[in-house]
Amino acid sequence: MSFGLDVIVGLTGLISAATGIFGMWLKIKMDEKKGKQLNYDPSMHGNVITALEFILSETEADRVSILEFHNGEHYFSGRSQQKFSCTYEAVSEGISVESSKLQNIRISNFHCLVKSIIKEETFICNDIDLYQDDLGFKSFLQGKGIQSFFARPVKTLNGKIIGVVCLEYVKSKRKWSEDVEQFTRKQARLVSGYLI
Repeated sequence: MSFGLDVIVGLTGLISAATGIFGMWLKIKMDEKKGKQLNYDPSMHGNVITALEFILSETEADRVSILEFHNGEHYFSGRSQQKFSCTYEAVSEGISVESSKLQNIRISNFHCLVKSIIKEETFICNDIDLYQDDLGFKSFLQGKGIQSFFARPVKTLNGKIIGVVCLEYVKSKRKWSEDVEQFTRKQARLVSGYLI
């Protein structure tokens, strides 16, 4: 009697293991299929670009971009390399496109910018020549020809910061005003709806 029970238990275990292996194989195949499919929604991406072009025209900025936060590789310590990449950009005529140069940037390289964003504050640099808080970031902005730079956090409805909307002025210096602050805050909320 125990031999028959042992056989049944053994067969049950074998069937269970086979089912588990088949399930894992099926999941891998489905993930591979998903990975090979282009997940691009033209209307959603068009909406983001339209929103950036609207910000560009209303604020008279020379370049407006979205930087989205993401994780990268891991350090030996196991800590994640927190990064951001430029995912969208709109420029005025005669202004260079910089999005391809802003990929997989470690946020630690932009400490003062990220510190403001994490506090949910607007990062304000009215005049790059007078900016002294982060000389590495100043040099980066000057290398792009930026004279004034402003950035607002992009948050989800539940308050999670997922990115940054950046306004860059290359042709002339600009002062940040309360009207532009309110306008950009509303536009950042609108953009976040498209990104999630």
